[in-house]
Amino acid sequence: MNGFSEYKTSPEYAPIRKMLIRRLIKSVLISLFIEAACIGVGIFWSTHTGFGNGWLTIVLMGVIGLCGVKISGLFDYLTDVNCEGKIIQIRETTGDKTKTAYGQMINFDSKVSKISIYVQKPDGNVKLYNTTFEKVPHDYYKVGDEVRHYRGLKLFEKRDKSGDSKIICSVCESYVSIDEEYCPFCKYKILK
Repeated sequence: MNGFSEYKTSPEYAPIRKMLIRRLIKSVLISLFIEAACIGVGIFWSTHTGFGNGWLTIVLMGVIGLCGVKISGLFDYLTDVNCEGKIIQIRETTGDKTKTAYGQMINFDSKVSKISIYVQKPDGNVKLYNTTFEKVPHDYYKVGDEVRHYRGLKLFEKRDKSGDSKIICSVCESYVSIDEEYCPFCKYKILK
């Protein structure tokens, strides 16, 4: 299998595009809700407490409310861009996966790898993508691979998949057989 999928134009991939639009709308609504709540607290604080400058409190709470843009994932979506190019460098850092339960840190004896992938676009500019792999083998992407990233999706689509027996679902990051047409986990069509 050589070549990129027809993700942007094919009706087979329309459910993925619709899911990304729903995710964007949800992120916008969450951001607006958090912003409105923070501004509401600022207005209440400035009108009922007599503490400090009322407008300063409202503005401060509005700025704090902008954290909702980060929390909701809207910031990540807005800064994500479509990109096509060649992987020129991959850096991996590994740490322990820990969880706090009952006030104690518990180590699950598993590693979480943070991967930094540098993609050189045809115009010569380099785009950095940071991701965390938990399900995917770390050697799936290699330096020299031609890849394409679509806004809103988690991972890249490789141009040349002919040597792969398994493929990554760009929606949910699952590693599945290349013979699968639809991801058995998220049920979306696999980009290939």
